[in-house]
Amino acid sequence: MDVGPSVQDTLALVYRLQTIDSELAHITQELEASRDALRKKEESLEGLVSLMETEKIELLRLARDRRDREDELRTNEHIISENKKKNKELKHSREIQAFLAEMEFRRDEVERLQDEILRIMETQETLDKALKDREKEIAEKRDELETSRTTAREEAAARMDRVRNLEEEKVRLSDQFPDALFQQYSRLQKSHRNGLVVSRIQNGTCEVCRMTLPPRTLTEVKKRQKIVPCLHCQRWLFLEEIPTGG
Repeated sequence: MDVGPSVQDTLALVYRLQTIDSELAHITQELEASRDALRKKEESLEGLVSLMETEKIELLRLARDRRDREDELRTNEHIISENKKKNKELKHSREIQAFLAEMEFRRDEVERLQDEILRIMETQETLDKALKDREKEIAEKRDELETSRTTAREEAAARMDRVRNLEEEKVRLSDQFPDALFQQYSRLQKSHRNGLVVSRIQNGTCEVCRMTLPPRTLTEVKKRQKIVPCLHCQRWLFLEEIPTGG
């Protein structure tokens, strides 16, 4: 593509424009990653709060179950106490057998209820400790989240300032080369992987695809009279000026 004797100067501008576009894309990715990280922390905190509420509900249920078992225990102990008073009044064997069966049943119930109450108390103790740990963890997560939000706002503000500066530079650069070239660059940017249109030549190779360039291609580029694409990846080849000592 012939664009005049200053083609490599123009490509230098395009390369800078490409660098700006790459940095803008990177900043966008950083902003999205920051938002995702913040959202994950918020979701993690919400999950802990939800878990804590579930644990509180479970503690209330255990307290109700314990009260019910304690009521049953008192009832059975009262029945045992009352039955002992009636024991002396029993005369017939059938009444005595019924009394003994009833007392055995009540004692079994007392033992069962005592075991259940003990298990409930142990579960309550474990869950109560877990709940206190959860509350502490939630408080720490809330503080961490607030710190992260503050940091994210500050970083986002700095990134947006950088975006504004880059976009202003991009506008200035875009005004320095032909519209047709800029339009072609924009089209190729969408079709090329990673949006890279221009590739520097480094040690005789294409910077993007890392393939060695034929001598003829290098010669064409060095003439600086037209845009020469890489034979492998079709990027526009750009040869930077080598500074000379003065």
